[in-house]
Amino acid sequence: MKNLKLYFIILFLFAFYTSKCQNNFCIKGIVKDSVNRIALSSVAVISDELGYISETGKHGTFSIPATENKIFNIRFSMQGYKTKYCKLKADCKDTIVIFISPSIIEMDELTITATRFATKIKESPVLTQIISSKELSLAGSTQIATALSNAMPGLDFYNEGSGMTFTMQGIESKYTLFLIDGERMAGENHDNIDYYRLGSSNIEKIEIVKGASSTLYGSNAIGGVVNLITRTPVKPFEMNLYGRVSKFSELESGLNFGFRKNKFSSFTDVSRKSTDGYDLTPETSDLYTLEPYTLYNAFQKFTYKANSKLSFILKGSCYSRERFDVSDVPVHPLYSDYNGSFTTNYKVNEHLDITATYHGDRYESHNILEKLDNQKKSIYYDIQHTGRIIGKYFNTYDHIIKKQSLITGVEMFSDKMFSERIEDSTREMKNYNIFILDEIKINNHFTAIGGIRYDNYSSVKSSLSPKVSLMYSIGKFNYRATYGYGFRVPSIKEQYYDFDLGFISVKGNDSLRPEHSKYASFSVEYNHKKNNASANVYFNRVDDMIHDVLLANTTNSYTYINLNKVNVSGIDLLQHFNINKNFSISAGYSYTYAYDMIKKEELGGVCKNSGVAGIEYSWKLRNYKGMLSFNGKIYGKKTFENYDAATYSYYTDTYPSYSLWRATLAQYFYNHSVELSLGITNIFDYRNNTDLINIDPGRRFFCMLIISIDKLYEQIKNK
Repeated sequence: MKNLKLYFIILFLFAFYTSKCQNNFCIKGIVKDSVNRIALSSVAVISDELGYISETGKHGTFSIPATENKIFNIRFSMQGYKTKYCKLKADCKDTIVIFISPSIIEMDELTITATRFATKIKESPVLTQIISSKELSLAGSTQIATALSNAMPGLDFYNEGSGMTFTMQGIESKYTLFLIDGERMAGENHDNIDYYRLGSSNIEKIEIVKGASSTLYGSNAIGGVVNLITRTPVKPFEMNLYGRVSKFSELESGLNFGFRKNKFSSFTDVSRKSTDGYDLTPETSDLYTLEPYTLYNAFQKFTYKANSKLSFILKGSCYSRERFDVSDVPVHPLYSDYNGSFTTNYKVNEHLDITATYHGDRYESHNILEKLDNQKKSIYYDIQHTGRIIGKYFNTYDHIIKKQSLITGVEMFSDKMFSERIEDSTREMKNYNIFILDEIKINNHFTAIGGIRYDNYSSVKSSLSPKVSLMYSIGKFNYRATYGYGFRVPSIKEQYYDFDLGFISVKGNDSLRPEHSKYASFSVEYNHKKNNASANVYFNRVDDMIHDVLLANTTNSYTYINLNKVNVSGIDLLQHFNINKNFSISAGYSYTYAYDMIKKEELGGVCKNSGVAGIEYSWKLRNYKGMLSFNGKIYGKKTFENYDAATYSYYTDTYPSYSLWRATLAQYFYNHSVELSLGITNIFDYRNNTDLINIDPGRRFFCMLIISIDKLYEQIKNK
C-alpha cells in the first residue's frame, strides 16, 4: 500500500512537472506601431506550422502555445501595415516586442505577376506597380476601372458606343491582358472583356506590369498585364457590410465575411449595384449615354492546408448585369458569367514545389424579349477552359551565384464561341504551350531573368516568345532593363465574322497572322522610407497589326487584314513622397508617342500627355481617425479619325485636353471598425458632350459606408 501511494505521488509530480514544461513552450509578446510606438489590437497572428490563428488583445498582447522549445515562423498582419515575418523561439522567458510599419510606401510587399514567383517589389527585376486595397477604397468607387484610371497616368478608361474600353501606353485594350489570380477572363466583346465584372470588394490588390509579357502569359500580353489578386482571410473571423450612394440613383451594397480555423479558411462576397443611367445627348431621346442597369456579383474562395506540404484552393464566382433599354424596341440585354477554379500545391521538399490548376469560365449574352413574358434568348457565349501544371525550383549557393529560382510549366487552353454573327455559329480555338523562366541572383547587387515560351494554336502557326530582364541595385537605387517579345492571336470574331445588317456588313479573314511586338525598356527607381520615385523609358514595335478595311468596290462592307506597323515609345514618371507620418504627396506623368508606319503619321486616339497628382492628410484623435485626400488626373488632347458615310470619306476630329478632380474625406471610428467616406468626383463639373467618347457625366457627390462587424464587436467587448 505504501508503495502504491508512493507510485501515485511520483506519477502526480511527474504529470505536474510535464504540464509545467509544456506550458513553458510558448511565444508571448506585444505588437506596436513602429512610428508612434502605440500598442495595436486586432493584429492577426498566424503560425502555419502550429496551426495557430488569433489576434492581439486590447493592449496589443499575444501568446502562442507551442509543442516544443524551438524556432517557429510567425507572421503579423493588419490592414494599413506591412506584413511582418519573424522567426521566434518558444521559450516563454521574455515578452517580445514586435514593431510593424505603416504601409505608406510598401516596397517590401510581395508581387507574383512579373515572374510568377513571390518576390518583394523592390527585388523584382521587372518593374511592377501595385494598387493596394487602401487606394481602392479612396478611389471613391467600387469599380476597378475607376481605381486604375485614377492611379495610373497613361491608362485611360472611357465609354464609347460599343461599351467601356481603355488604352494603355498608347495602344488599344485588346493588347493588354486582364487576369484574376493569374487566370484569363471569358467574354470578349468588341475587343474588350466586360469590365463591369471587376468590383473591388473581393480584391486585395492589383498588380500592373507594363510591356510585353507573353513569355509567361501568352496571347494579348503585348502592352502589359493587369492582375487582380483576390482576398484570403487572415483573421479567425472577419465580416464587413458596405454601401455606396451617388447621383443618378447609383446604389451599391454588399456583404463579405471570412474565417480561418486551423487548416481551413473561407471568404465570401456578395454585392449588388444599380443606376438609373444618364443621357448627355438629349437630342437623341432613344439613345442613352449610360443606360439603366442592375448588377449582381457573388464570389466564394476556400483554402485548405492539409499539412506543411499539401494545400488546396477552390474558388468561383457568378455575375449578372441586366441593361434596360430606354428605346421603343421591346428587347434589352442581359449578361451573365459563371466561373470556377481548383488549385493544388505540393511542396516536394525545400527546393521544389508543384502546382496544378484547372480554370473554367462561361460568359453569356441574352436578349430579354419584353413582349414574350421576358423570355431569354441566348445570342452569344464564350467558354474558356485552362489546365496548367507548374514546377518551381529554388536553391541557394555559396560560389558562382547566390540564388536561383526556376519555373517551368505546360498549359492547355481552349476557347469556344457561339454567335449568330460568326460563320457556322460556333467556332473553337485550342492552344498548347510550354514555358520556362530562370531567375538568377548573382550577388546582392545583380539579378538576371531569362525565359522563353512556345505556343501552338489550332488556328494559326506556332509562336516563340523570349524575354530577358536585368536588375542592378546599389544603395537606394534599382536599375532595370527588359527586352521581350509579345504576341496576340487573331480572335475568333476577326477570323470568322459573317453578318450583314444591310447598312453594314463584316466578313472575317481566316488567313490572318498573329500580331507580334518587340518591347524594350529601361527604368531607374529610388527607394527610401519616405520617398519612392521611378522613371521608365520604353519602346514597343508592333508588327502585323490587324485592322478593318473596306472590301473592294463596296462602301459599307469590311474585312480584317494584317496591315499596320506601329512604333510606340514613351516615358512614365511616378513619385510618392511622405513628408511626415500624416502628410504625403504623389504625382505621375506619362508621355506617349505612337506612329503608324503604314500611313506615315501619328496613330489616332492616343493621349500623348497625361498625369496624376494627389495629396493626403491624416490625423488621429483617440478612437477616431480621419484622412482627407485630393486627387486629379490630367488628360492631353486626342485626335480621332472618323468616317463620313454621306461623303464616303475620312476626316479627323480632336477631343480637347481636360482634367478631372476628386476629393474624399475618409473617417474611421472605433479603431477602424466603421469607415465613412464622403466625397465629390469631377469637382469642377467638366463636360464635353460629343459623339466621340463619353468621359464623365459631371459633378457627383457620394457617400460610402463600411462597417467591420468583427472589429466593432471587439471594441464593444473590450470596453
